[in-house]
Amino acid sequence: MKNTKTVLIDKNPGRNAQSFGIARELGTDVNLIHEPAIGVVGNKGDSQCYMGVGRKVNIIHEALRIRVGVEPGKLAMRLVQPEFTVATSDGIRNGTPEMRYSLIGREVTNDALCEHLSATGLEGVIAVVACDKPPVGTLAAILEHNRPAIIMSDGSIRPGVDSETGEAIDIVSSYQIAGSDDEMLKRRVAMEACPGYGSCGGMFTYNTMQTFIGVVGMQPLHMVSPASDDSRRMDAFPNELIDYLADLITKGITPREIVTRDSIRNAIVVSMAVGGSTNVMLHAPEIARAAGYSDFSTDIMNAAEFNHLSEHVVPVVANARPFGSYSMVDIDNKGGMQVIVKDLLDAGLLNGETLTCTTETLAKQIERLCPQEPDGDVIYSVKKPYKETGGLRVLGGNLSPEFSAVLKLAGVEDAWSFTKGQTQTIYNFANAMFNALQKTTTTKLLPGQDDFHNMVKGVKQE
Repeated sequence: MKNTKTVLIDKNPGRNAQSFGIARELGTDVNLIHEPAIGVVGNKGDSQCYMGVGRKVNIIHEALRIRVGVEPGKLAMRLVQPEFTVATSDGIRNGTPEMRYSLIGREVTNDALCEHLSATGLEGVIAVVACDKPPVGTLAAILEHNRPAIIMSDGSIRPGVDSETGEAIDIVSSYQIAGSDDEMLKRRVAMEACPGYGSCGGMFTYNTMQTFIGVVGMQPLHMVSPASDDSRRMDAFPNELIDYLADLITKGITPREIVTRDSIRNAIVVSMAVGGSTNVMLHAPEIARAAGYSDFSTDIMNAAEFNHLSEHVVPVVANARPFGSYSMVDIDNKGGMQVIVKDLLDAGLLNGETLTCTTETLAKQIERLCPQEPDGDVIYSVKKPYKETGGLRVLGGNLSPEFSAVLKLAGVEDAWSFTKGQTQTIYNFANAMFNALQKTTTTKLLPGQDDFHNMVKGVKQE
């Protein structure tokens, strides 16, 4: 590791002065200031999504400080202080002009971390990510820097409980009753929907992308589903992350060796299977770009294959909000995201040979975790799915000539029973529209597109 290109601190006394000072203030050995650097980064913003990040970053940083040193068995590296990015909350800004800052948050995160990672010359980084857009910006920056790194999602918020009905509620519950004339109801649900802290708990963008990051190989799979306030994130996971990162550094495994064409395809398949957010089709190309792929359609997956897989090959196996009944916390209680990944592996729908941040292949990581079988209520199986077809489609045609429109079809038939009054009327109309659209989504292969069917077991040409 010595004398790598990431070592930026030379013997100049001017540059050494602050480096010595920082080492003393952080409580590390001043003799390590000329070694490759290691540090922790995190996402921060103005909502509950980010409230757990700072604590976890500080805990990981302290664990690193203890394990950095010149003694045998310790990491002989220069420790840098934590760095945080900024973003806004989708939930608070939804339907307001300030929503325009949402996607910008991805790029601001990317820019900030690119500067930090490059200027600091981090040889090893642990990132704690939260909310919708910053995790993608974080992963993109890590891929562009391309030095050993590992990510941990901050975790979901636990569902609230309606004090009158006893039903589980969340932020979506609050939006669903926005048209109600019952002001007491609206206040009660808004007051009770988001207890504690953590990112949105349903299969919205956050949990779709945390799952994506885990399956693509940059997050240990068992760290995806626990809630933000789960004690494992503060007690067990920090040292596990350091162990994994140390192994990545020792073996010289970089993010671009992990995030490859096959691992991105795996992550897309799992996004279909969990009924993930339409935003995955906004973020997957950005991740692919940062990993070095110039054209998503050519290099990773084209629209025809995506629709074929979602319509004919990959079913929905998660009964998750907003189309289902449960949160990511419930998925964790039934064994976690690794249960779903194992089931998809067993069905031949994933490539198990892709490398992960644990330095194991995806298949080996699953074998070590030894997940339980799907329970059939929260987590279904490919053989007995929650919904026969995948949850996403991309649309082409005169209104979307570049397949830029995305539909989330997962469980849409079941959503209407959970609504009443004016909201139900609107949903019934939407239901009819989606049913009509669904009948138009049959995918035909175009000439020259008949070579993709061997990429995933079970794909057949129509």
